[in-house]
Amino acid sequence: MIKSFRDNRRGSLGPTQLIAIILLLTLVGLGVYYYLQRQVEKPGKVYTPSGFFQVDEDLRAATQRAGNVVYGGNPRLASSTTVTLLKNIAYHAGYCEERRNPLWVAYRLDTIEHGEKLKRPKGFKADMRTLSRVSPGDFVKSGYDRGHLAPNSAIAQRYGLDAQHQTFLMSNIVPQTPDLNRKVWQRLEKMEDEYANRLENVWVITGPIFDEHIQQISNNIEIPDAFFKILFDEEKGNVRAMAFLLQQNVTGKEPLESFLTSIDEIEKLSGLDFIAPLADEFETKIEAAVPGRLW
Repeated sequence: MIKSFRDNRRGSLGPTQLIAIILLLTLVGLGVYYYLQRQVEKPGKVYTPSGFFQVDEDLRAATQRAGNVVYGGNPRLASSTTVTLLKNIAYHAGYCEERRNPLWVAYRLDTIEHGEKLKRPKGFKADMRTLSRVSPGDFVKSGYDRGHLAPNSAIAQRYGLDAQHQTFLMSNIVPQTPDLNRKVWQRLEKMEDEYANRLENVWVITGPIFDEHIQQISNNIEIPDAFFKILFDEEKGNVRAMAFLLQQNVTGKEPLESFLTSIDEIEKLSGLDFIAPLADEFETKIEAAVPGRLW
């Protein structure tokens, strides 16, 4: 019995050998990890697992031409609807006089460490650049909130007081149900603000969706049936997108994941064409993708 026990001890591994094996396995694991990382980061590689696609120079140039505010350049309209481009300090808007609504609003949010929290302005103002001159009073007793497309808080903290006041121009405002505006939309705005601080910057394009059944409030302001919001995140020369489609009749309790959709779907419903300068190979893939989860 004693001899057998001693033989077993001679065949076991000592502490030094165990440490050497652990180090070897660690090195092998690290080697595999970095190899896979290099495979993912090769130029032109499509980031299918995490939703990234290659950015080309045409897309980057279009973004720069739009003041680095509208990702991929101003959306193109598939219809003959006339849109007036309104440029503001922190956002651009494509305004439709016929519908008395912006058809799209675009802005970029960058990381901030200690943004100044400014008081909310007392009221909204008509945008004198528009012909319709929609006024804050047009929404009174309509049952709809004055919903911001370019957000008040996130822009105020990054761009200052004058930029904040421009978000209260009525050319940035759309009729939204209270449950949408005060609950789901507010959560979306908070989320994109957090993304900007975590991801360095995000670009956002947002706007209303209309169907053929026209409903209006005062001053012939058309009531949207739904809203879209598309977020773009660029990293290491690649871009990913996350698109949301929200109906007016939300309860406000829905998880944000339930509103995820594809850019293709938003283009079909809105008549807008986004990121058109992106190479067809990548545009087709990124616009058809529906994210499985939030970033």
